[in-house]
Amino acid sequence: MLFPFILISALCQIFSSADPLDVVYSPESFDKFRTGETRNLTIQVTSDGTKSGEDHELIVECMHEDICKVIHYPSTINFSPENNHTATFEVVIESRFLGVTHLNVTVGDEVLPGFPLRLLRSDREAKVTKYFNIFLGIFIFIISTMMGTQLEPKRIIGIARKPIGPTIGFFCQFLGMPTIGFLVANFGLPDDANSLKMALFATSTCPGGGKSSFWTIIFSGNLDLSISMTFTQTLAALFMMPLWMSTLGRHFTDAHVRIPFLRIVEGLVAFMVPTTMGMIITHYRPQYIPCIHKWIKRVSWCAMIVLSIFAIYSNYYIFWLITWRIVLCGCALPWLGYITAFIVALLLRQPFKDALTIAIETGIQNIGIAMLLMVWCLPEPESDIAVTIIFVTAIMTDKPLVIIWLISRLYKRCCKRDIVGQEDDDLEKRKIGEIGKREYLRHEALVIETLFFRVDNARHKRYCGQLRPHSVSAGPNAVITIRG
Repeated sequence: MLFPFILISALCQIFSSADPLDVVYSPESFDKFRTGETRNLTIQVTSDGTKSGEDHELIVECMHEDICKVIHYPSTINFSPENNHTATFEVVIESRFLGVTHLNVTVGDEVLPGFPLRLLRSDREAKVTKYFNIFLGIFIFIISTMMGTQLEPKRIIGIARKPIGPTIGFFCQFLGMPTIGFLVANFGLPDDANSLKMALFATSTCPGGGKSSFWTIIFSGNLDLSISMTFTQTLAALFMMPLWMSTLGRHFTDAHVRIPFLRIVEGLVAFMVPTTMGMIITHYRPQYIPCIHKWIKRVSWCAMIVLSIFAIYSNYYIFWLITWRIVLCGCALPWLGYITAFIVALLLRQPFKDALTIAIETGIQNIGIAMLLMVWCLPEPESDIAVTIIFVTAIMTDKPLVIIWLISRLYKRCCKRDIVGQEDDDLEKRKIGEIGKREYLRHEALVIETLFFRVDNARHKRYCGQLRPHSVSAGPNAVITIRG
């Protein structure tokens, strides 16, 4: 009869001694613990009295050593009765990289509850990003003004009256791209990467960016159609982005998604104001158009190269977060957009220039809106991690365009060399033919002059009794005088 009571008391002792240590962290969490900083954490461990009177080994370490590192902590602690069986010590933690992790504390053989750590980007990186945004704004203003000088208002009015190209671009941008983005995010990224999935899908719902106009200029596409599509798609994004994020976007997150309407309007104004200024400049100073047309491609190339280098420098931390799946999905979204829009435009019998412009406008997204959306929807550092796939998409968007442009340039250069060589051969043949013709005429003139000289010499001998000296100077333009 006593056995059940003995068993129950033994189990109670086991469970009561299962957690003999209690830990308290001060502060309870770090506020804005940024990369490169060090913080002191006070840890207070209290024992139930069973571990008093001896030193216990202490191990404090970060779960992810590449994110943070514990640079100082005592090797042993003692729960003395004089201190109420409590040991208090300090730990110095160094932040190495952004991310979410926690601090593990082990006393002897017992692992204590961890301390959560949220590590953010450094202030220096934030300042570099700020300078990059200023630099980007200046370049966009200059390029947009130069683009405005190349526009023809009559053609834009014609496109507005018969908006076949913008209509095709609208359906490709806001029907095809979100579908592609949803499928790529859902099946291409890991199941637990909801922030990355939402970032990729948000990118697919954004309108075309100003960079598309740069590539339209480089490929000699329809710039008027490009500007018209950018304007109409940016306006349409004010209601199409909320529609997609409130429907398919719910598949990736339950949080309330705030659409950056103000940012969209600001982007629209920032795009239209310099473009209108360029049109006004050419209206009053049309003599500037040829000069600007000569330099616009060079400035566009320079802007894209400099901005790409600056963007990589200001966001270099992203390369430590990139995986092969992120690269694959970041490439798939814009590249499939190019192919799909180009095929659709050709099937609808659009001219090649218009089809190329529609493809460029569809594949190149306004990533600034997607980045701002992630910053508003997710806290740090989750927002910085989610931006990784947006940054990869931005980097890989124009790489096929660069390759196609280089191939086309090499092809044209090789063809020009062949044409020049053929023209040189034809010119040489013509020269040889002309030389032969001149020699033939000279020979004929020489024969005729010799013949008449002999006749004249015979007459002179008959009447004068001596021969005349023989001097012949024949040529193609020789003038032969017949005497007597």
